[in-house]
Amino acid sequence: MLGKPYFDLARAIYRAATFDDLTDLLVAKLPTLIGADEAVVLSSSPLTGFCMISNHGPIARLLGDKIDLLNRLLPLSPIVQKMNFSNPGDLGFAMSDHVSPEHYKNSRFAREIFGDKAMNDVLFGLLVHGRRRSAYLNCYLAAGTYGHQARERFDAILLTARGVLDRLEANNIEMSVRQRVFSASSKAPLAVFIVNTKSEVCPINHSAVSLAESWWEADEAVRQLPSGTVAELDHLLDTAWTSPVTAKWIDLNLDLGGGKTVIHALPKLNGEVILMCPLPGVEESAEEALSILTRRQREIMYWIAEGKTSGEAAIILGISPRTVEKHLEAVFQRLGVENRIAAMRRYLDMKRGI
Repeated sequence: MLGKPYFDLARAIYRAATFDDLTDLLVAKLPTLIGADEAVVLSSSPLTGFCMISNHGPIARLLGDKIDLLNRLLPLSPIVQKMNFSNPGDLGFAMSDHVSPEHYKNSRFAREIFGDKAMNDVLFGLLVHGRRRSAYLNCYLAAGTYGHQARERFDAILLTARGVLDRLEANNIEMSVRQRVFSASSKAPLAVFIVNTKSEVCPINHSAVSLAESWWEADEAVRQLPSGTVAELDHLLDTAWTSPVTAKWIDLNLDLGGGKTVIHALPKLNGEVILMCPLPGVEESAEEALSILTRRQREIMYWIAEGKTSGEAAIILGISPRTVEKHLEAVFQRLGVENRIAAMRRYLDMKRGI
């Protein structure tokens, strides 16, 4: 039986709004649920290896202090030698199913990483898996091995967390794209391309097709990026990730066939990259960027940026606070943000022409 503690944690995970919220729940609540000593979430980049560790317990601190050594010695881990961590299956697995505690503790990997603090058993689960980021959930047990109920609860929480993280990644892409698209005025249309998993540049909208027709050969349906450009692109995009499921736009100088130009790039977990650039020769002013907001919304955002509350802005403009709040909700949608602080920052950036 999974029991009430499992469902309480599963409900909390389902409501998580960010990767950090979710991992905080896992490292705080999961050990008690399955009888582990500590839970740790490790995030990994295909270029640099493990790059982020969630939790502040003794094992997490030890791994954080030795992260460079961990990445160097990882191929020597008895578990890595037994299991394909990039595709371990839909459910978690226990170290004790593949390697005896004695074998593990006597391995060079365990001795140099953990010393006398090596665990007797570990439950491993793949939380996030993509070409650009991965994240692993590890639950450590100092004595004994994991029983059936602990594994069942671990697997159930793992599957719940995966579903939520899939949703968060999709939401990030949607909100980020919406923000870029809504920020473009009708006088400065954006050309939208996507770099697929074969490193081919494909035009997505009419503006991109127009550029492709002027840049590429007549029979060139897609543009294959040179291997050197792909490697450079991957290196630059590796810095765009703020969590394994959240990336931010970064600006690149990229040649898509018409010479190098500044292009906005957003990486996706599956390896694809969304590219956006204004049509060449079209300059967008700050006023044009702000034209996605109505006159009343610009007035409200002006006073919000001046530090006024909704009630104060309502008095100044001669409208009700409820009307101000309804306009702010529309502003959040148009700017692709979730709260008034983010909206104010985006508004000020647009006002400065950023």
